[in-house]
Amino acid sequence: MFLVLGAAELAWGVATMLRSSFPLRSLALVGAILGLVAWASALVLGEAVGVTVDTLPPLALASASLLDIVVAIAMTASLRRSPDGTPAPAAEPAAGWTVLGITVGAVAVVGLALPAIGQTQAGIAALDGPHASHSGVTLPGVAEHDGH
Repeated sequence: MFLVLGAAELAWGVATMLRSSFPLRSLALVGAILGLVAWASALVLGEAVGVTVDTLPPLALASASLLDIVVAIAMTASLRRSPDGTPAPAAEPAAGWTVLGITVGAVAVVGLALPAIGQTQAGIAALDGPHASHSGVTLPGVAEHDGH
């Protein structure tokens, strides 16, 4: 179920970026709430459905839930402004606001998504990847020292 929800959220995010508007706003709101219900159900049912701290790390759960809450709030606000599905044309934002928005988005990804990914099985497995045994880079002609 999480795979289906994740694929749907990814597809919706790509469609949103390509269209520069929110497609299927009502369905996106339901999907965001469904994601929260799925996470909560998995926590309540726990080991009965095979969920442990190893398979569902708390930081990943909190990050995904926060992102779903942000989408739900954005969809609710969007539907309240124009429930018929035709959003009112917005003025083009100034360059400073655009740069600020991109910066805030990048900070959100770094602060929420990357640590959460690091707690998943894939993130943990990445620590044992092909480059895990390298502690530094050796350059030809450069002498190594102990850093003191």
